Amino acid sequence: MFKIIRFVSVLAFLFISSASYGQDKIIDSLKIVLRNPKLHDTTRIQLISDVMDANYHNEYDKNYLYLSGMMGALAEKNYEKSTTPTLHKKYGEWLGTYYSALANDLSHKTLYEKALAYHDKALGILKSVKSLDNYYVANLNKAQLYTLMKQEDKAIPLIFASLKFFEKDKKRNAEQVPYALTMMSHVYREQQQWDKAIEYSKEAVKYYDISYSENPVKHTLYLKATSYTSIAYAYSKLKKYSESLEYSNKALEITRKIRADTQTGLALSRAGDTQMKLSNFEEAEKLFLEVLGMKTLPPDNIAIAVSNFNLGILYFKKGEVAKAGPYADKAFELSKKTGNVTLQKDVANLLYDIYTANKDYEKAIKIYQFNEKISDSSQIQSSKNELAQQLLKYNFEKKELQQKIIQEKKLAEIELEAEKKNALVKSRNKMAQQQLMYDFEKKELSQKLIQGKKLSAIKLDAQKKTAAKNNLLIGLSGLLLLILVGAYFYYRNNKQKQAIAGLEKNQIKQKLLITQMNPHFIFNSIQNIRSLIFNKQDQDAVNYLDKFSKLTRQILENSNENYISLAEEVEMIENYLAIQQLLYNNKFTYWVAVEEAIESDSIFLPPMLTQPFIENAIKHGLSDTSVNGKVAIHFYLKDTKLFFEVTDNGKGFDSVQKSTNHKSLAMTITKERLVNYTKNQDFVVVTDNILDNETKVIGAKVVFEIPYIYEN
Repeated sequence: MFKIIRFVSVLAFLFISSASYGQDKIIDSLKIVLRNPKLHDTTRIQLISDVMDANYHNEYDKNYLYLSGMMGALAEKNYEKSTTPTLHKKYGEWLGTYYSALANDLSHKTLYEKALAYHDKALGILKSVKSLDNYYVANLNKAQLYTLMKQEDKAIPLIFASLKFFEKDKKRNAEQVPYALTMMSHVYREQQQWDKAIEYSKEAVKYYDISYSENPVKHTLYLKATSYTSIAYAYSKLKKYSESLEYSNKALEITRKIRADTQTGLALSRAGDTQMKLSNFEEAEKLFLEVLGMKTLPPDNIAIAVSNFNLGILYFKKGEVAKAGPYADKAFELSKKTGNVTLQKDVANLLYDIYTANKDYEKAIKIYQFNEKISDSSQIQSSKNELAQQLLKYNFEKKELQQKIIQEKKLAEIELEAEKKNALVKSRNKMAQQQLMYDFEKKELSQKLIQGKKLSAIKLDAQKKTAAKNNLLIGLSGLLLLILVGAYFYYRNNKQKQAIAGLEKNQIKQKLLITQMNPHFIFNSIQNIRSLIFNKQDQDAVNYLDKFSKLTRQILENSNENYISLAEEVEMIENYLAIQQLLYNNKFTYWVAVEEAIESDSIFLPPMLTQPFIENAIKHGLSDTSVNGKVAIHFYLKDTKLFFEVTDNGKGFDSVQKSTNHKSLAMTITKERLVNYTKNQDFVVVTDNILDNETKVIGAKVVFEIPYIYEN
């Protein structure tokens, strides 16, 4: 199952940024795809989720929130009325994703109580559908909110609960473990335990490297860069400035590569802060002004706020108090917009120093009172106590588990030793009994031998007489047996050769069918693309080229597969029809329908069984049609059998036979494949004309059963 909960930044002043994409065009293209009335809602939601993963990393971006809302609306509509447990769980997980994203957006707007309510709704749904992996990630999202509310004592138990769950299988949870570790780093940083904060962030980076090696996505690099910035901040607080610059540069190398502008701005600010502490004021000023000059950042971005704050400190340290004031005021205004309490406190301290230096004591008192209001030392102490208790409990449970394993191992060794001793005693007793029995049987055998010698002398003469007869009979029997065995193996060898030859023939036919592409089809497609480009229909040309290249890739890839999923077959059919539609100047429309009860991802069938019949419907069925042609494709189950049906509103089969002697090699091979797969020599592809009330031919229909494999 896919991971449905998306990561959020766990640093108090670091927010996720997105690359510079043509976002509106992406969403417009997605909307066009989603308009297809034959798409199942699960397919629609998965498409939305894939587009979000590939293009939008900033959970506060309007495009991300718009797509999340689309996904949530579909999930809410289907969650309660799901017909199967599998669909109910899928919709529940997607609905949990939506509620979690909505809660993150509300927390960004400092609507904390509403955000908590949606976090609880997400947790409740994920727990009810027993999606534990996603439940504990959502648990960390809620902990993130508590850290923003400066209620670390409530966040800490949630973090430890999730960390213990994910550590049960670190390999499977390679994405979730570093998330929990980063949260731990954040808590330690808030408590100014810088060494611990660095330790947990570095541990998280190791997991990000593992995750990226297995699934190289930009978002993992983004999270790694976030950890580097956090490490740089902690080293700066420890006055280890060379290390701080090193990790700032590591973060910049990644963020510039993935075009994460907000993180680039924050990393530049971090490097500038370190240069300022080294008294390299010119270099620091240059870095801060570079951030303010980044045109890709919105004016209320967190990186802009941090750089204004740092410039205020820089000018104050240089004694240019008048110059420092406007930057500090701007930083204070932006920090309140972002809801970043930590930044508000830092800017408030700077403003207090500026107001005091300007002897503006009234403003100094107000800003001091503001700072006191948001600083709650008792809350900080409470979180420290809670962290200490949870860490003690976590370490105790870890040691207890290790001791339990050691004790169980020792107990197993003791039991094994006892079993060995018991087995040895039983073996010795058994040997003694066997020895007594052997001696008794030996004496008895000796007596029988004496008697036997006497009898054998009598029988020997009789045996010699019958021996000759027996030898002859044995010889003849042996010769007959040898002939029968030889004949059997010869027969079986021939059957195996025939079976192998038949299999190879069928595989060659399948690959011939799948890899064939009509040269006229390719030539006409390329000519259409050229025509669109010459007519300056660039977007249509790009869309057409995308579908054509995707169809070509699908055909080539499927030529190596004996079975593909029904979902892949349907996607290939839709691409093929879309290209044919443009190729025939939109003279027909089409529908592809899959019965709702069919789980298209779990049903696997031989590839390209349907394409020749679809091609025949377009090329010959609609050959006399110039406008308003219709092609309808339907997959449905009947008595657990999967059927394919294609209909058109063309001239029907009789007229086709009269007007052309066309014989499709692809259709012939396909029929042979169907006979081979079903092992039914009487297999029939049903072809009928569609008649109106006056028995006039108004179209044609082809129906046949498709052999399939079901994998759950």
